[in-house]
Amino acid sequence: MPEQSKFENMDLFASLEAIMKQNTGFYQSDLDIDKEIIAKAAASPHREDKTLLWFCRPSGTHCFRERDVFLKDTAPHNTWRFYMEQTSDRVLAYAIELTGKERGKIKGNLYELDYSKHYERVKEKELPADTVKLIYEHGERVQEAGRYFDGTPDPQLGKFERFEAVPNDPDALQSLLQEERRSREQLSPGDFKAHIAALRDGLIETEARRIVREMKRHYEPNSPNKTHFMAELSPAFMRLAA
Repeated sequence: MPEQSKFENMDLFASLEAIMKQNTGFYQSDLDIDKEIIAKAAASPHREDKTLLWFCRPSGTHCFRERDVFLKDTAPHNTWRFYMEQTSDRVLAYAIELTGKERGKIKGNLYELDYSKHYERVKEKELPADTVKLIYEHGERVQEAGRYFDGTPDPQLGKFERFEAVPNDPDALQSLLQEERRSREQLSPGDFKAHIAALRDGLIETEARRIVREMKRHYEPNSPNKTHFMAELSPAFMRLAA
């Protein structure tokens, strides 16, 4: 497998859309949700909001804060692991570092991830988070993770805005995130156009391998007249190839 690359000072929305179109045949509108997440993070004053993890698969995309992916039993953590543990989907994964805005476009650095290796790191280095912070318009409350809350306004704190998992050991989380940042900064700069071309080739190769596996499942020809082996092209591939 070729070495991963980094792509600096990118138009993030355009770049993610170009990547998605090499892998995601269905639910491409998921990217609109990701764009909202990225725009909100770009406007945030908090440093930990500036690094995100994003991936696309044949049926959809996901975008999470990096810190949440490493916190055990959170939805981002479970989702990041799910597609390795429960599917054979081709997953294209990237770290995103937000750097600012330029002429109205959100800019940042993209770091290519080896999803299977990154999954192993997430699994190995997950950190417990036994409390949840409920963030309101005028303050915060903390409660046990797993305890029910409905997001209704608080009489003293006002409108509910969001919640986040709180690591049991915040220093351990910061050390882990710094380690991740140092690791990806070592990646070599890449040519994004060449990267997209390679992803396109990878799409075709992945489908070809799937077809070969499918044909090998049959001991006898499975065509209608029983003269040769056959396999259908996947619906996601057909949509992307059209």
